[in-house]
Amino acid sequence: VPNTVLKFLLKYRTFTLCRNIHSVSSISYKQIIMAKSTSSTPINFLLGMLFGIFIQSIFFHSSINPYNVKGPKVGTVLNISEVEIRNTVHVDDKGRPITKKQLLEPFVIPNLVGFSIATFLPGQTMMPMHEHESMHEIFYVLGGEGMFKIDDVIHKVSPGMLLHIAPGEKHGIWVPADADKSLKMVVTGVVVGEKK
Repeated sequence: VPNTVLKFLLKYRTFTLCRNIHSVSSISYKQIIMAKSTSSTPINFLLGMLFGIFIQSIFFHSSINPYNVKGPKVGTVLNISEVEIRNTVHVDDKGRPITKKQLLEPFVIPNLVGFSIATFLPGQTMMPMHEHESMHEIFYVLGGEGMFKIDDVIHKVSPGMLLHIAPGEKHGIWVPADADKSLKMVVTGVVVGEKK
């Protein structure tokens, strides 16, 4: 029965199980199965997972019901000036976090990893390169200039440019130390398929 329940709960591949002011952590079906096999009993693991889902649904107002594929019944209207600046999970080599204004929380709309405005200061980097197994990540440059490395190709970016990073493409971002302005970008993404 626990495996059947897990398959039902995980029908849409990825659930947000842990959220704090800095990040959202998502785990895949494969990771859950691995965690299940290392927990003391499948029942303890399942109860813990269900408790986490219950707590998240109460405190974070995000829907994780696999049948609710439409998302919330009420949309969001806000002004960016009302949104607080947060640190992202990315920290540069000098220990400075990349910051963002999170306009739409991750997975409020199914499969959408949120909608934010990220800011990279002059001299700030997001390296080494990383990749996403099941996310299409989209950047739209609003201001400033910077550099993206996607696989082995370096792109100089400036306002008006859009970058679509497909799953599996390694990428990194940096702003030269002598840049006049910070690099500001819209950042969003869509999760598709299953993690491998």
